[in-house]
Amino acid sequence: MFGVQGDWPIIGREEELDILREAVRRPDSRGAILTGQGGIGKTVLAQKVAREVEEDYELRYIRGSALTSGMRYGALNFVLTELDDEAVDNPLILLKSLRDLFSKQTAGKQTLILVDNVEDLDSASAMAIAHIVRAGAAKVLLVCQHLQAAPDDFSDLWKDELIHRVDVKPLSLADSNRLLTAGLRGPASRSVILDMWHASGGNPLFLQAIARDQVESGYITTQDGIWVSSSRKTPDPGRIITERISASLDRLTPNQRRTAEIVSIVGVIPLELLDDFSGEAELDPLMETGIFHIDHTQRPMVRIAVGLIGDVIRRQVPLGRSRDLLHQLAASSLSLPMPALSRMNYAAWCLECSMDIDPRLAIDAARLANRYYDTESALRFVKAVPEKLRGAAEVTEEARAYGIQGETDRALAILDNYDRHAQDSSFHEWVGIQMLRCRLLTKNPDRHTQVDSILHLVRERVQKEQADHGGAEGLLVEIALLDAELRAYNGRYTSMIEPLDELLKQGEAMDSAVRHQYCGWLAEALSMTGRQEDAVQLSRLVVLRLSDTDQDPLLTESAWVRLFSVMLISGEWEQCLSMLSDHTQGSLAGVFDGTSLELAEGCLYAYAGRGDDALGKLLPAVSQLRIRDRQDFLSLAEAATAYSYSLTGDVKSSMSHLREVDLEARRYDWHTSRATRYFAVLASAATRGPLQAAQDMLKLADEDRAEGNVGHELFFLCQAVQLGMNDLAERLATSGMDSQGAYAATCALYGKGIASGDADQMLRAAKMAAKIGNLRLAVDAASLVQALTAGSASEGDRAAAVAADDVLRSVGRGSGELRQRALESLTERERGIALLVAEGSSNRQIASILTLSIRTVEGHIYQVYAKLGVSNRSQLKMILA
Repeated sequence: MFGVQGDWPIIGREEELDILREAVRRPDSRGAILTGQGGIGKTVLAQKVAREVEEDYELRYIRGSALTSGMRYGALNFVLTELDDEAVDNPLILLKSLRDLFSKQTAGKQTLILVDNVEDLDSASAMAIAHIVRAGAAKVLLVCQHLQAAPDDFSDLWKDELIHRVDVKPLSLADSNRLLTAGLRGPASRSVILDMWHASGGNPLFLQAIARDQVESGYITTQDGIWVSSSRKTPDPGRIITERISASLDRLTPNQRRTAEIVSIVGVIPLELLDDFSGEAELDPLMETGIFHIDHTQRPMVRIAVGLIGDVIRRQVPLGRSRDLLHQLAASSLSLPMPALSRMNYAAWCLECSMDIDPRLAIDAARLANRYYDTESALRFVKAVPEKLRGAAEVTEEARAYGIQGETDRALAILDNYDRHAQDSSFHEWVGIQMLRCRLLTKNPDRHTQVDSILHLVRERVQKEQADHGGAEGLLVEIALLDAELRAYNGRYTSMIEPLDELLKQGEAMDSAVRHQYCGWLAEALSMTGRQEDAVQLSRLVVLRLSDTDQDPLLTESAWVRLFSVMLISGEWEQCLSMLSDHTQGSLAGVFDGTSLELAEGCLYAYAGRGDDALGKLLPAVSQLRIRDRQDFLSLAEAATAYSYSLTGDVKSSMSHLREVDLEARRYDWHTSRATRYFAVLASAATRGPLQAAQDMLKLADEDRAEGNVGHELFFLCQAVQLGMNDLAERLATSGMDSQGAYAATCALYGKGIASGDADQMLRAAKMAAKIGNLRLAVDAASLVQALTAGSASEGDRAAAVAADDVLRSVGRGSGELRQRALESLTERERGIALLVAEGSSNRQIASILTLSIRTVEGHIYQVYAKLGVSNRSQLKMILA
């Protein structure tokens, strides 16, 4: 089914294969030794190279095994049968006989020995093979998990530079994507790819096993021809891969196994705490075998390198030992705080072992699970608290979990019901519930107007509590952060700047984590209100400071997301793409759903006018979001996809996705709503005409200006001008000059060029747009330069036209891609008629030019409309003009 059961291709190993080929073919080389974790593909690579050179070499295959590891020359038994008894009984004669045997060249071929499972080779066989290689009687390809486990004879061959060493590393995310796409015979969403990559650790064998199990279980399924994660439970590791991993774990000592079990249970553990359990002597071998990985942060953390191995270890821990380990861990961790992930996993493991769980631990784990969007675990932890002990904290986390799942009404009902029956909530608990209610209500289309009055009431009561009794400083901080969050949700950025500035004047007296959050919100407000460069600088500073600390990883992740956002508004789109590419490789790539990263990348390409590139990211994202959309991104994805299809000339598909956009069913945050409207209006231009779309863009620009969001106004205003409202050029130029950043500067030049008819200004705009990655604006500006200079005899104009042509070539002509794809979908006759229609010729004129009947021309035009998904001449002209 879909190739999951068959042989998968070798992907991402080009460099290793080149080294191995050179090691075998070069006269001065005796071969190579391949190292790497089990399943990484060492044997496959060695066998591939051996097959490639079999015309020039006689191949011998030797495999070490546990059965023969204790037998002298056990691995060479099959060779010894070719020698007489005298040679076998005398070690010196035996070595000479083996050397002579392997050096015999059949049909001029030298011998190539492929030795697999070097770790299980008996010492006599290893010594003999090394001797044969040193004597030049044969070349060798040795395969082992790590060099320390190889016999010293083979290590010495490498140290003496007789053989090469090739360390086969796990596949990168990009190569894992390529491998899964080939193996599944179809693309997969980023969410699926990231989940499998983290679980497999980039191990090709594990990737294939996980893919097979997830397809067979229905955990991943196809949606619109793309593999996506379903809502089903992740399957347990299959029997075959479990047995293979278990076999490698059997090599561990009892203490090493116990150490691996502890780490697999809690997920991640401080190195200094793990030392208390095992000691350095046990950790080193686990590092060498690739089971453990250390994150070298300020406080080093140890984790299982491959998620699948951790799953297998956990499932094999007997219940009795699980409880013993948990008790030991609980006692030791009192002296050292555990990471959030560890506390969550610890609580989950207590429940798995049917152990009583302290309500404080349960609610702490629920709170953490909600922060990591793991709502199923959060609800499970809350329900672990006996009903008679459930209070405000449990109610809050239960409602929060349902709110994250999108069940806002259910979450509000839980809070409302608690308000009616609550007897003994503390003041802090009451504040927490009201703050959550504000967050939930702001998403409700019918009740969002209640938020301001509730927040005002909460602030007054907290201020009074602080004045009367003190001790409410933390609540005041939380209210200030909530206030910034809600203002941003509603797009009221202008009103955020002064309060945040005042709060930040507290200086070093403020908690650093709080300060970073205030700075983040301020940076976002600055970017929207025209101070994009200041915003980028502030966001970079926050990210830099967080990277040098041991702060909450979610705080660091949020800082990266905000930096990305302000850079997007500033127009640094190429840098944004680099950020996404780098960030998806990190360990935090799964904190926010991989689909969010994929959507962000697709939207960036759409903003830049790169239709095909955008669709490559957006289609998997849309398919996944149709199954699971926990952050309300589906309408944005549909709108961006609709616009991207219009860029490629597929108006029919564009309209299909545009019909799925729904901005009325729920209340979206300001960012998502504005981006969705931006793409939806642009997509609609293909059927409504450019001027209608331009009028909608102007309306959106006016709304932004009225709110003071002049930095974001430029997006709508520039599109209105690009769509034909040239009378707005002066306003665009002025707005561009009033804002900061590369995009604002480009808009200013573009507006000046149109307003004055200045080809030089327009050319500068085209070059700057190309530089920041805004291909559609670069194409529009460069095309206008050519129009302004057409037929001019001026040397300057001719030079400008040539430079504009260079810009068009450098960006692949952008919108010319749409025209080309549209023409390629037509027959030669349809193409000729369509071009004449686009030029403004009537049906009668076309019939006369082509010597056809008017009825025949009408029939061809009908076919053109059907193929391109348009319904009139003006729409056809938009695509082909």
